[in-house]
Amino acid sequence: MRSADYELRNLNEIQNKSSLRGKKQSLQLFFLRLPRFAHNDVIFTSQKSKIKNQKLLFILHTLYFIIFSSYCNAQTVLDSSKLVSEFTVNAKFVQADDMGNLYIVSPTNQLYKYNYSGKVLATLNYNYNGNISSLDVSNPMEIYVFYKEINRVLLLDNNLAYRGELDLTKLNITQAAAIARSFDNGIWVFDLGDLQLKKISKDGILSQSSGNIKQFTQTDFIPNHLSDNTNQIMLCNDSVCLLFDVFAAYFKTVKYKNSQNFQLGNNQIFETNQSQINSIDLKMGIRNIVYTFPDFQKSFWTYINKENVILFTKNIISVYRK
Repeated sequence: MRSADYELRNLNEIQNKSSLRGKKQSLQLFFLRLPRFAHNDVIFTSQKSKIKNQKLLFILHTLYFIIFSSYCNAQTVLDSSKLVSEFTVNAKFVQADDMGNLYIVSPTNQLYKYNYSGKVLATLNYNYNGNISSLDVSNPMEIYVFYKEINRVLLLDNNLAYRGELDLTKLNITQAAAIARSFDNGIWVFDLGDLQLKKISKDGILSQSSGNIKQFTQTDFIPNHLSDNTNQIMLCNDSVCLLFDVFAAYFKTVKYKNSQNFQLGNNQIFETNQSQINSIDLKMGIRNIVYTFPDFQKSFWTYINKENVILFTKNIISVYRK
């Protein structure tokens, strides 16, 4: 009888150990399935972690479900209940600042400044300079208007009054493809002449340069977008965005498909893809839908600030609250 009791106790111990190993494996599998951002905050050490009961497993799996559900459903539908204003414009392209102003470039290259209600606040006609290629309104007190064909940037005040201009050829930029205001009121330029991203002051002093970008991309790269958010610089063409730090040092490439426009946020990129706005986390590389607008077949441009989401769709500007 003693031998039988011993064998029974031994069998129970083996079963308990087997059950414990199964629980440990389940916990390990749970952590492996966590989104990447959770791995940085939770460290699993198999030798130190001990599952004492089923209640702990239940809590951990519940936590995973909550995190995963909130991650997958973090999107907002922009419908009529969120519409603040809507008005019609005849626009070639649109830009917006963070002070509630919209800037409209007409097909004839006239520049208009609107508020979110559709009221015209200022207008200016510089079409004798040719086609306006882009605007940078990140500083509403000093607006940069880029004329690619003549390699020149006009500087305007908040009322669209002329303040000066930069002849990029005189600043040793032979062929500018894209420009942006730098956070310290200088200018970023991508020069097709030597395939470099450069930061220059308004008096022509070169302070930063990236070197030839062919070391970062194997394909021909002609950018159509450049922006600076004080921490990062984003340079994009029709298929990729190259990211640089404030010293013009390259650190990341982000690829995409069928995107209409981009906005560089804080450690993320917002991309517009016809009927939705996606966010791309620059640290984790995760792409997530944050806004959808099913009432429209296609959006040509979007802008997000602290309070609003702005859409431009076929001559209609719609302003939504978040």
